[in-house]
Amino acid sequence: MKRTVAVVTLGCSRNEVDSEELAGRLAADGWTLVDDVEAAEVALVNTCGFIESAKKDSIDALLEANSLKGHGTTRAVVAVGCMAERYGQELASALPEADAILGFDDYKDISARLQSIVAGN
Repeated sequence: MKRTVAVVTLGCSRNEVDSEELAGRLAADGWTLVDDVEAAEVALVNTCGFIESAKKDSIDALLEANSLKGHGTTRAVVAVGCMAERYGQELASALPEADAILGFDDYKDISARLQSIVAGN
């Protein structure tokens, strides 16, 4: 089965670099990167935890991606980035729509983590 992921980047230029790194790791492990979240099995939202407007955008992006589940391709919504790292448990409690909140330590194994999440683990 072809695995697809859309990386949504919010916030600062650091997040752009992190998103490129995550995309590279996923592509190297056989994931197909797509621009359109609606066409992705996994919506990987690289959140911002510092810029107030980007924090709101991060929450909105996670909720919007969640609304796609059950209506097509999207099966999982995953938060990464500064908001996920900074507010991990709090964010998980406040936003059950996200299937997982992953911290920076998860980046090295991002492909395996996403596969596990899609499998329901």
